[in-house]
Amino acid sequence: MIARAFWHEWGHALSLARATTDDIAAGEQLLELAPVGIAEYIRGEGYRPRQYTHELIAEIYAVLMARRRRGETGQPAWLDDRIYKLMRRVCGWNE
Repeated sequence: MIARAFWHEWGHALSLARATTDDIAAGEQLLELAPVGIAEYIRGEGYRPRQYTHELIAEIYAVLMARRRRGETGQPAWLDDRIYKLMRRVCGWNE
C-alpha cells in the first residue's frame, strides 16, 4: 500500500514537471479514454477538469508500476494508445 501511494505521488511529480499545457487541456478527453474504474474514481473525487490529466497520469503510473512488479510488461490491452503514449512521454515509461 505504501509503495502504491509512493508511485501515485511520483506520477504526480512527473506530471507536474513534464505535462504540457496541451496535455492538461486534453484532460476531459483523456478521461473519456481511461479505464472506467479509474475515470469514475477521478470524477468521483471532485477534481476540476484542469486536474484530470495529473490525476490520470498518477493513477495509471501506479497501476503500471504494480504490473511491472508482477512481471507484466508492455502496453496493457485495457489502456488506450493515446494515454499510453502520454505515459511514455511524460513519465519516461519504456515498455
